[in-house]
Amino acid sequence: MQREKKGQQLLSVSLMAHSIKLEEIAHALGDTPSAADTARLGLFFGPTVVGYRDFVASIDTSTSNALLGGHEIVFARPFKADEPVRAEMTMVDHQDKNGMEIGVFETRFTTPAGEPIQTQRTTFIERARKG
Repeated sequence: MQREKKGQQLLSVSLMAHSIKLEEIAHALGDTPSAADTARLGLFFGPTVVGYRDFVASIDTSTSNALLGGHEIVFARPFKADEPVRAEMTMVDHQDKNGMEIGVFETRFTTPAGEPIQTQRTTFIERARKG
């Protein structure tokens, strides 16, 4: 991981909370009475909103040595079908510990006007690279 990126915004992208995606997630959840509401909470995974490869490249990590250390979500409100969304991800912390690098990434989802929708904090652990 590139520790010098701590405190820097790594991505800023405009998205759409497409109703078809919400429907697909609800269907994958089993079309239960609460599936549509649940889908509106977990539409995006912050580190991959611009694509997994772009995230990996932005922090120069090795996918063969990386582990997901944790993921937490704070909800201001659910996503609304077909609403435009802004996503901004920052590396908020970086630590070296026992030969591993630990990076914490915060992705904030807002409306274009800046109204908060959701904040995600994701921790990745990169084990020491060999050779």
